[in-house]
Amino acid sequence: MTTTSTHLDPDVFAALRDAGQERIRELAAEVDRSQVFSRELWDLLCELGLPTMPFPDEDSGHAGSFLAYVEAIEEVASHGAVAALYSGPTVQVASAIRNFGTEVQRARWGEKLISGGMLGAWSFTEPQTGSDPQQILTRATREGSGWRITGSKMFTSFAPHADVALVYAKTTERRLGAFLVDTTKAGWDPGPSIKMLAFGGQGTAPVSIDVHVDDDALLGGEEDGFDIMVSTEAEAKIRASSICVGIGRRAVEEAVAYASGREHRGEAIGDKFPTIQVALGEMAAHVDGARTMVQWAARAVDARDPDLKRIAASTRIVCARMAREVSSLAIQVCGAYGFTHEMVLERLYREGKFYDVGQGVLELQKLIVGKHLLREYAAKGAR
Repeated sequence: MTTTSTHLDPDVFAALRDAGQERIRELAAEVDRSQVFSRELWDLLCELGLPTMPFPDEDSGHAGSFLAYVEAIEEVASHGAVAALYSGPTVQVASAIRNFGTEVQRARWGEKLISGGMLGAWSFTEPQTGSDPQQILTRATREGSGWRITGSKMFTSFAPHADVALVYAKTTERRLGAFLVDTTKAGWDPGPSIKMLAFGGQGTAPVSIDVHVDDDALLGGEEDGFDIMVSTEAEAKIRASSICVGIGRRAVEEAVAYASGREHRGEAIGDKFPTIQVALGEMAAHVDGARTMVQWAARAVDARDPDLKRIAASTRIVCARMAREVSSLAIQVCGAYGFTHEMVLERLYREGKFYDVGQGVLELQKLIVGKHLLREYAAKGAR
């Protein structure tokens, strides 16, 4: 089910495809087995220009198209989903700086994050309160000419490896601030990396924080943290959805290859059994539909659509379900062999399940869409 990009430069797409087959597949498999961060994989992604793609960059030739970026993410994810996820936090922090930062912040952090010269961490979720911004306990209090940030975070990807972390903390009883924290500072203290069912190897870890930052570490205003989080999380959901498409696409490719090579009494099972053909057709249709939604959502990012939050949530719902169901169907096609480590399907199945709970649980995405519909209906009724 290999696709050809229609929005990426053909040479860039070819480089991603070739690197995927020749290096990313092997590196991603090793990361999945070892659950250890791979600097080699990160450097390769930077060499391919993945972190720069959502941003205008004359040197690399990228026009800053989010649509082109999600196509690149799908291609990388079809070879190794964890590789596609590697650029996520860095791009998310860079996007927040680009949209809300000062010129000084863009020069100090933003440019190096976009080029891949720095690695970013996104530090929002907390151990006891999850991702509910109203319940965040980490505090930022005025201290001299800067801020003292104290608290604990959970599931911070690249916590031991990042150069800068975007940390969310309460600046008032009800409002958040967003702070750029230099992770070499004393007081940024990651714990041991968390072992994961899928997508290990990012250095995802809890972090204890007791750090002083200067006033210029504050991104936006003192109470802008929630708005910064919402605007960048929408893009992150669409990026995650594109990873789901890559997972589904690879599952279809593996199932087709197996059905074409596995024989029953001298005939390939894909040719012999209509049930196999039906399963493959259903899988491919789901992947094609999910890809169309991702492209629709990416266009909304590029157009700065005011309805982006709802669009992103809808896309996450459809794509996460697709990745889980298609990877499961692929195992069904391959039978017991799909459960073995000899095939990549067992990893795709684990990765497909991740987005039921990662990057915002599906129930929350459904809640966002449902509330939007009710508000829209009420507004129409008022008119």
